[in-house]
Amino acid sequence: MAQCPACRQQFSCGAGQHPDQPCWCSRLPPLASAKPAATECYCPDCLQRLLRQEQTGEKPAS
Repeated sequence: MAQCPACRQQFSCGAGQHPDQPCWCSRLPPLASAKPAATECYCPDCLQRLLRQEQTGEKPAS
């Protein structure tokens, strides 16, 4: 289990769990604001929201 740094909800992160199947997030584009060695995993809802914010230029909520 992983915990989303944005909403603190626990969710299933598939990274490293199944060598023959990539994590669900690999089907999405990377966050432009993510650092190359980012270790934070966002839950599906927060990752989708952050990607939409990047696409629209919307400022993240504080």
